[in-house]
Amino acid sequence: MTEVSASSAGSAQVTINLAALGRNYQTMRDRSGAAEAAAVIKADAYGLGMAKIVPKLLDEGCRTFFVALEAEGHAARAHAPDADIYVLNGLPPGAAKRFAVADLRPCLISLEQIGDWQSFCQQNGSHPACIFVDTGFNRLGLDAADVLALADNPALFEGWTPALVASHLACADDGEHPMNRAQLEKFKFARDLLPDAPASLANSGGVMLGADYCFDMTRIGISLYGGSPHASEKTALESVVTLTAPVLQTRALGAGDSVGYGATFTAARDMTIALIGLGYGDGLPRSLGNRDTGIARVMCNNTPVPILGRMSMDTLAIDLTDLARPVEIGDTVEIFGPNNPIDALAAQAQTLSYELLTGLGGRYNRNYEDN
Repeated sequence: MTEVSASSAGSAQVTINLAALGRNYQTMRDRSGAAEAAAVIKADAYGLGMAKIVPKLLDEGCRTFFVALEAEGHAARAHAPDADIYVLNGLPPGAAKRFAVADLRPCLISLEQIGDWQSFCQQNGSHPACIFVDTGFNRLGLDAADVLALADNPALFEGWTPALVASHLACADDGEHPMNRAQLEKFKFARDLLPDAPASLANSGGVMLGADYCFDMTRIGISLYGGSPHASEKTALESVVTLTAPVLQTRALGAGDSVGYGATFTAARDMTIALIGLGYGDGLPRSLGNRDTGIARVMCNNTPVPILGRMSMDTLAIDLTDLARPVEIGDTVEIFGPNNPIDALAAQAQTLSYELLTGLGGRYNRNYEDN
């Protein structure tokens, strides 16, 4: 089955392979061992469309989801009426009733939020929530002093019971980094001080660190969507997203002709180039253009070809000179996908696959395949 969204003719295409998504979930669920594998669907399922991603994951047996914002939680609830949905960015002031009505589970990141949740539950009945602990990332969560204060004041749990204790790894993309083990030990210490509840530490990279990090629940993000938790195409699972764009025009250059804004590329010989119909206005990092080292490449006629000069808002130029077969107007170029791994392109742009996926704009035709 293939479903195609309506957009302008001749625009770039994003194809999302839902079957590959499902297989990636099954792979990461198997690697999670006895732990439940939850799915991270924040930022509209990493830019791929929650409305299609969530039902597929439900079909694969996923029953717990993580989002970042309350609004994302409400959007997820519309697609998953019976799932457990956790909101990572905490409980906004005055939002307890909205969370309870929608059956959203806040990740409580401060003693103040715990107090607010307790006060609401004491008046309205117990509702589940997560205690989120910072174990050295210095992002969101209770610090060590907060955990000790919480442990010394069990009255803060009167009227409600934590459904989950969680933290997040800072360096799981580097399996040899000493911070992984340090965070693991800090998390174990915090968990022992807090009320008995299921525990979650591992993201996609954390699962790869082994069973010690998986606890009762893992939170699978980038691995679901075909990116690598180690920022290397060698450790990615199946490709899920393919981005293609049409050839709008071809041009012949003579030696000395320049390409693009700033005339930053000058032809050293006679060349043939093509102008492709997408640019930084479509979410591609502008840094992909004008690379002096590690030339950014896309796939044309099943051959890697370099991007030339600075990328424009709506177009980029590629080098066709050495292709064996001519390129025609309307031919498609694979920007990333199974033949040009997203992590490889991200590395050439000095970024991550996360940014490429979540930066996909609204000008694409979006095609969903499940076969």
